[in-house]
Amino acid sequence: MTKQNFINLFSINTSSGIPIYRQLIDQIKQAIQMNLLKPEQQLPSVRAMATSLQINPMTISKAYAQLEVEGILIRKRGIGMLIAPNQQATIIAKEVTDAITHLTKMAKKHNLTDESIQTLLQQTLSVQFSKEKKQ
Repeated sequence: MTKQNFINLFSINTSSGIPIYRQLIDQIKQAIQMNLLKPEQQLPSVRAMATSLQINPMTISKAYAQLEVEGILIRKRGIGMLIAPNQQATIIAKEVTDAITHLTKMAKKHNLTDESIQTLLQQTLSVQFSKEKKQ
């Protein structure tokens, strides 16, 4: 996977209320779960990622550092950040990815932007989390 293709995996929503570094952490974890990122695969440098996503390099550094602490990434001198070799990709159930694909197509059919779809999904998750917390 080229660096540009790698970076295209990520979509940052600056108006979501979720910190950008947290969005990046979650999206990297999800890409590993979906087997889009494989063990020992190199991530783009902090500078390359920050330039492509048009965000502060310190934000990328913070996300990479947190993932390193969690054991998801490893730092190799002279190479950069890699997906840790012990990461077992947990394949997300096909029915879930099919449902998300269907949802995305339906939203696009109704002329929703990517940002609107993300915001809607995040709001739905927040409401669901609040309901579960109350129970």
